[in-house]
Amino acid sequence: MSMPHRAPGTDFFTDFVVTGAVGGADATSTPAEVTGLLGGGFVESLTGPGQLLRCYDLVELAWQRDTAGEPWQGLYVTVQAHRLDAPLSVDGLSAALDRIGFPLVEVAPDGVGCRRLVRADSRVGVLADEATGQVLQMTAPAWFAPGPRGEPAPWPRNTGRDRVRHLAGLGVPEREAWARRRQPEESGEAARWWWSLWVACGQRIPAEGELGAGLDRSAWQEAALWLLGKCETAGVLDRAEAVCEIARYGLLAPDAAVRACLEAIPVSRADVATRETTPYTEEHLVAVNASRAAKRLSPSRPVRCCPGCGIRSCGPRCGPGWISGPG
Repeated sequence: MSMPHRAPGTDFFTDFVVTGAVGGADATSTPAEVTGLLGGGFVESLTGPGQLLRCYDLVELAWQRDTAGEPWQGLYVTVQAHRLDAPLSVDGLSAALDRIGFPLVEVAPDGVGCRRLVRADSRVGVLADEATGQVLQMTAPAWFAPGPRGEPAPWPRNTGRDRVRHLAGLGVPEREAWARRRQPEESGEAARWWWSLWVACGQRIPAEGELGAGLDRSAWQEAALWLLGKCETAGVLDRAEAVCEIARYGLLAPDAAVRACLEAIPVSRADVATRETTPYTEEHLVAVNASRAAKRLSPSRPVRCCPGCGIRSCGPRCGPGWISGPG
């Protein structure tokens, strides 16, 4: 059982929400980079095959790799605020962030007793107890977001499952006809509709050589690529986010996936923002987030995301991390 911890100052928590990092370490940092930034005072354990968890008091960082000898790929950074001996109030945290110009946005609750708030530019999500207002956890990258990605699906879980199973069995013309008959006319509702279909599909893509609802993986891959394209068109995902989903689920052959990643990198190597050249301030958020996306898409750091949104594994949803150097 985790023991309570003395609360750091408010600046510690607001800085994490604003930057998505602790002492410069974020969800894209390697174990060696984290040690260099935060030091050696940690407890580390293997939490499953190819999964590494490191704890610095309230702060946890996680990595994943497919096989021994491969580089560790960052998954998330979490501040476990529920371990504090004095509860952290979500209203107090929100007020402090309002004062410095980085307000949180509240999205739909999780349905199991937690309020959910998010800072979109840093991709930090905050979970708070609905009854007490106590902050339980802050995570970067968050697996929820403002807009359609933070709203509940417009149908029961079984309906989403049945719809994507049907779509995976159709050819492209039949899928398009099916969508024309059912897609909501209002753009916001259409965006939520497409996002919910993609989430339901991502939960059901079978592993290589396995079947999903009687269909082989290739049928699900085709449906998944089609749905991701629709999410882009609806504005739910940008190209970099869609390509990360493609890489994460192995929807393209390796060479095609690398080409897609390279084409989606939103900033040139010469223009990439680094911690040494670009302070994390409001006027630099666009440059910092472009650099995080570049690091996430770099073929030398293949995408290995472990989301906590109910899609195939646990841990926070994939999002960008601030690049630490031009390499």
